[in-house]
Amino acid sequence: QRQIRRKMYQYLSGAFGGPVQYDLAQLRPAHYNMNITDYHFDVLSNIFLQVSKEMGVDQPTLMDVQVVLNRSRADITTGCTVRMELSKKKNAQDGIDQLFQRLGGLDGVMAMVDRLYECLGVDKRVSHFFEGAKTNAIKRSVTDFMIQTLGGPAEYRGRSLQDSHAVIEITDYHYDCWMQNAARAMRDVGAEADAVDEVTVVLEPFRKQVLAHHYKQQ
Repeated sequence: QRQIRRKMYQYLSGAFGGPVQYDLAQLRPAHYNMNITDYHFDVLSNIFLQVSKEMGVDQPTLMDVQVVLNRSRADITTGCTVRMELSKKKNAQDGIDQLFQRLGGLDGVMAMVDRLYECLGVDKRVSHFFEGAKTNAIKRSVTDFMIQTLGGPAEYRGRSLQDSHAVIEITDYHYDCWMQNAARAMRDVGAEADAVDEVTVVLEPFRKQVLAHHYKQQ
């Protein structure tokens, strides 16, 4: 985190008219393999603007700050956009069945879910959602869901994602944490980078169902 803060300071120094300390040619490749979307970029921009406002920065200057920040949007989000589009095309052309096999088939997906729950259990951002007597039953249901969704032979018989998450206070932040842990779990059990991206584009559309209750409350 210290290195990230230093890099951010170096970039912003030059972006806001101070000493140029960051090579702009490195901005896109530095973020290419990060799953940063417009949503994440907007969250960071809003936090930056809020902090600036609390420091007493006037409104006209805040508007200029927003313009400056938006200049880096494409370089920061393009990597994720390009990788996800390529993954969507591959899934559409080759089918989900090939993805299931590349993940190691039934044993591979089950190992991935086992590792996922290990990661979730120690992630303080979301671990409280994965405690209690029903955890093992939920894990079995999630395993069936993942096997079916990724092209395997299991049949998910649980409640709809919308109903099963309606009473849980989760937001996009928590879904992002879950997705990060899923990607980590896949890498930990040996999945290739391309396969991780292809699974990501399969799982991302379920966000609207999982967070349906949250979106209704907004």
